[in-house]
Amino acid sequence: MPVTTAPTEADLEARIHAVLRLAFPWLPPGSLKHQLKFTFKFGHKIVEVDGVAASQAQARADILVFHNSTPLAVLELKREGLALTQDDTDQGLSYARMVDPRPPLVVITNGVDLTIIETHTGKEWQPSTPSEEALGKLFTAAGILAASDLQHAVEVLMGPGSRVWMSGVRAATDATLADLTGRWDEFEKPFVDGFLIPRFATAEVLENVRAGKRITIVEGAPLAGKSNVLREVALGQAHADDMAVLFVEADSHGGGIISMISAILEDALGWHISADDARSWLARLSKQDGPVLVLAIDGLGTARDEIRRDIEELSGDRYGNNLRLIIGVDDTVTTRLTMNETGRKATKIGRRSTIVTLDVLAASEFGQAVNLLLDLRIGIMKGGQSAIEYRIPWVLRSLGADVTTSPQYANEALNAALPPLLGVELLNRARERFDESNDIRHSYRALAEAVLVDTADDARLPATVLQSMETFVIRRKTLKDHIDISELKELISRGFAKESVNEDQDMVIVARLPELLASELAFQIAHELKDRMADPSAAAEWLIAACARLPLGDIIGAQALFDLVSIGGSIPMSFITEMLSVKPRAEKLRPGMKFAMNVPGSGRMEFTVRDDGQVMVEIGAVRHVVPAEEFADGEMYAEMDSWMILAHLAGHPFVAQELDGTLVGRADPLLLTEIGTAPMALRRPVLQEDMSGVLMHHIEGHGSIVCHHAGIVEPITYSIYTFLRRDHAGVEDWIDEAIDRKSFPLLARIEIALLMLVESGNAQVAGWASEVLGSTVRPALKEFPGLH
Repeated sequence: MPVTTAPTEADLEARIHAVLRLAFPWLPPGSLKHQLKFTFKFGHKIVEVDGVAASQAQARADILVFHNSTPLAVLELKREGLALTQDDTDQGLSYARMVDPRPPLVVITNGVDLTIIETHTGKEWQPSTPSEEALGKLFTAAGILAASDLQHAVEVLMGPGSRVWMSGVRAATDATLADLTGRWDEFEKPFVDGFLIPRFATAEVLENVRAGKRITIVEGAPLAGKSNVLREVALGQAHADDMAVLFVEADSHGGGIISMISAILEDALGWHISADDARSWLARLSKQDGPVLVLAIDGLGTARDEIRRDIEELSGDRYGNNLRLIIGVDDTVTTRLTMNETGRKATKIGRRSTIVTLDVLAASEFGQAVNLLLDLRIGIMKGGQSAIEYRIPWVLRSLGADVTTSPQYANEALNAALPPLLGVELLNRARERFDESNDIRHSYRALAEAVLVDTADDARLPATVLQSMETFVIRRKTLKDHIDISELKELISRGFAKESVNEDQDMVIVARLPELLASELAFQIAHELKDRMADPSAAAEWLIAACARLPLGDIIGAQALFDLVSIGGSIPMSFITEMLSVKPRAEKLRPGMKFAMNVPGSGRMEFTVRDDGQVMVEIGAVRHVVPAEEFADGEMYAEMDSWMILAHLAGHPFVAQELDGTLVGRADPLLLTEIGTAPMALRRPVLQEDMSGVLMHHIEGHGSIVCHHAGIVEPITYSIYTFLRRDHAGVEDWIDEAIDRKSFPLLARIEIALLMLVESGNAQVAGWASEVLGSTVRPALKEFPGLH
């Protein structure tokens, strides 16, 4: 048999009826009714008071009593045996003064002791003769309350003795988040309604908060999604019993954090509270035994002294453990918050902080993003799971903006399909995000100039060279000749650049928006190519070498060729021929060969091929010996840069010409046919482990090809796909020529492209692709070794 220890709703109802007879014996019993739940407006939010839940969880319940259909009293019903206190009176009065229309009385009782308070005066009601006429005068008086009475009511309800402060905090958070939420194409607003990618970092942050950590810092590159992590924390805890989150947009109201909090509460709740009042309020709440107040402080830029002082104060001894801070910062700011000027000692903030680092989307996070996009009728073609650009949240938002703002999107019968990779479109996205009027773009143009100079310096030390091939870094000594020191400091303070010291002890500057820097590099290279194009062969050689030294080098090179045309230059056929002549090749590992790479989680790894053919792997002072077969069957690939650049170019129809201006004709079909024969995957190395590997088949005598189950992961395959989709009505000769080449890699790439077209939403193209697959391409493939 179940045993009940808390009062049941039936018990509560019986007590209420008994109390009402005790308080108002002179009123007809049938004229009194009550509500166990009632609401009132608190700022922009409607707060619900639940008497049943309160009676089960606390020592009192709040009930709204009606005389006929008019609110008569707020009843504060305490448990039997508990003494009545001033806190009970204050809470009852605060509720009564917030309800509209206002009940004229507050009844406080434990079932034995009884006090009746006038709402408008706060004094005990002691009429000479209780009557309905006397109540009538109270109804009139209750409607006339001074602003100070309402202010006091808000103060009481926002205090630690009431749970209403949680609703007030959440109302303020809702107002702030609403102000920061816009349409997909309103990029000045960080949030989109209905689109929030769940992040692992959010769970880690909440774990720290619930573990009692006073400060949790969420750090990452600009546009990495830090604001959305804080938003996810706030929304996810909107109904939690153990915490309420106040979202604070740093620098939104000026001053320090405490001043911002007072301004936020005044804007959202109409609660006139000074910075000193806010400080006292925070101190009181922080020392309560109940729920935790969490300050989620977003967008903290340069660590101003007043901001730093407020964070130190709020996490210090004056405040109890029920006040906790989550701070979203660019990773360039973290050190200035947590370390002293020498960088050798942690600050007070550093000693109290736990740091959560936000990177690009992990595989499962990307899967969540895909599901969110599918709910919006936006899909990503097979292969997108292996594209690093789709792991960048701002890129997904940019693509979503294109789709959702298109007139065709209004047709709910249509679905949009995003390409499996972006290529040069990634740089165009960056240009749209930071247009010509943006000062960051002008500063990045100076960084691009410095990058080209720095990467061409053969005197750089090995660690610097390796680092610059994986991320955009510039040695400080090179950069000083290209950008004013004050402009560089501004970039760093705003999080768009970061100072660092690498393994060679070179002081370097790291660009925190790689897509934007790649875009500016393409412009710089285009202008340089225009000057060099008088000698097409030398220009091609220079382009290949320059791009081989750069991260995203293939995309930069392709975009540079498009930009070259846009600034009035031309691409001679001899230039294309020269680039085609630099073919990618596979090299067997040979004794004495040395190479190095950076591996996430392991750092720099150096490799030496020994005389016995095995490979010595060195990670710091640790050495391992592994068989050469573990390195792509003992092969390495070289000279891939030129064909990688052309692979992007080939996806766009263009006409080549000789130096004298004579038109040669369409060049893109020729590029597709030639580059498609590459006997290895023409794909940039990806450092993220869950994207670095794709399904491959190694066919002896034909090379290694991507399995069709992986989808489109190579730019050349995507270029073939776009060519066939666009020109399918007239490509029979091109397909016949591809078959005549008897190239297994080329036919395998064509098969993947056709399979993707079969799955496309265009019925006409899908039917054509299916026919070509069955009648032409697959019969030709049967002449080669089987795969499955």
